[in-house]
Amino acid sequence: MLCEGTYPFYRGGVSTWTHNLISNLQDYEFLILAVTSTPFLHEKYDLPANVRAVLNIPLWGTEFVKEHISEFRFRDYLKGSLSTDEKRIREDFAPRFREFISEVKYGCRDPEALGEAINEMHEFLIRYDHRKTVRSKAFWNIIREEISDDKLYQHTRLSYTTDFTRILSHLLRLLSYEYPRVDISHSSAAALCGIPGIILKIKREVPYIITEHGVYFRERILDLPSEASIIERMLLINLYRAIAKVNYYYADKILPVCNFNVNWEEELGASTDKIEVIYNGVDVERFKPMKIEVKDNLKRIVVMARIEKLKGIMNVIEAMSHVSEKHPEAICEIYGPISDKIYYKTCLRKIKSLNLEDKVHFMGPTNKPEIAYNRAYMVVQPSLSEGFPFTVVEAMACGKPVVATDVGGVKEAVDGCGIIVTPRSPIALADGILRLLEDEDYARILGEEARKRVLKRFTYDGFLENYRRVYLEILSEKILREIVEWRRS
Repeated sequence: MLCEGTYPFYRGGVSTWTHNLISNLQDYEFLILAVTSTPFLHEKYDLPANVRAVLNIPLWGTEFVKEHISEFRFRDYLKGSLSTDEKRIREDFAPRFREFISEVKYGCRDPEALGEAINEMHEFLIRYDHRKTVRSKAFWNIIREEISDDKLYQHTRLSYTTDFTRILSHLLRLLSYEYPRVDISHSSAAALCGIPGIILKIKREVPYIITEHGVYFRERILDLPSEASIIERMLLINLYRAIAKVNYYYADKILPVCNFNVNWEEELGASTDKIEVIYNGVDVERFKPMKIEVKDNLKRIVVMARIEKLKGIMNVIEAMSHVSEKHPEAICEIYGPISDKIYYKTCLRKIKSLNLEDKVHFMGPTNKPEIAYNRAYMVVQPSLSEGFPFTVVEAMACGKPVVATDVGGVKEAVDGCGIIVTPRSPIALADGILRLLEDEDYARILGEEARKRVLKRFTYDGFLENYRRVYLEILSEKILREIVEWRRS
């Protein structure tokens, strides 16, 4: 299972999905490969018994690749380092790196060529020193020739080109690991974490599956640096496009969590016959209507989300300034970890500037979201980008009316059992909230219908059976191919 910035080191929707899937497919054994920003992380989940190991691949935070893992031996590093010189890099690595940059800078015109370049760079970096390679004259000369001397990118600032090159040098750490033998690679995104799946597909014909939650490419372009020029942004956009396209090309199956994602995937070159939508499912015995004693008469508006820009927390804060004027009994409780500390501080300043200290509360993460939902009068999802969010379906399973932004597959989940509003519009969000506050019968009916819809469409059992079926289909096809090859030989 290939994860990026999620399971098992961070909580969130994708981590919940991963944990639920692994925990309930006990007839499979899993190796978790997590691409993260640092080696200094602690697991946030009690790992299921069928998880055999977790390999953390940090892109930052270490001087030498693999020094954080127990198998690291300095003498092995020294052997690779001593055999790595400028001549070997120039002859064996540089041509493949040039092909890689050539594809990346224009958003991947030939996914197969990009995949082959990635695999051949991998074959080099598992034998030789990554550190010497990315500091070599050959490495930087290729960047100069392929980017600084390119007609499209020649006006890119030197400082930006340098930063971009450093990012690439860290991403190449992914290619420095020898990945273990497995029967299936399953990535939770068409992202960097899928690169080991691509390598295993090329080297050993290991079947490769992608589950797409939020579309990786879309979410990355929503988070581009504002200080960069148009051309500089284009370089990053094309890097993300190339990563997504090469993932789709080598995948045997692409399993988006909603139909919204399909349009993006097809636009980025994914073959239609590979795509199958599998909706997320929730445990309807855990997430169900409960009687929770509340000792006040407040009407709680619950938000369940990480504190970061894409979750649109600022929108709900601004919406509450309008809501509280008409309904002083309404308060907003936001449950979730702080992923972006700068954004969190910005939110606190906004709360203070709007005099909402008594109306908007950050509650921190919770291990009992079902209790938080059942304390709520309604649940609000103000995101700027989503796949098929668990929070919405969990709230619906608890019989709560939902006000949510029209992003990703949210409309597919709600479909008449809640209120859908325009994203990035605090006024529209406030209007949706006010409609439910001012019509309790309507809110109650929506909640009842939401529970019925989850029971019919989004149960745990259906979700698990779909993945069990896909795994069996993929493995059966692999075994048949091996039998045919054995008979031919």
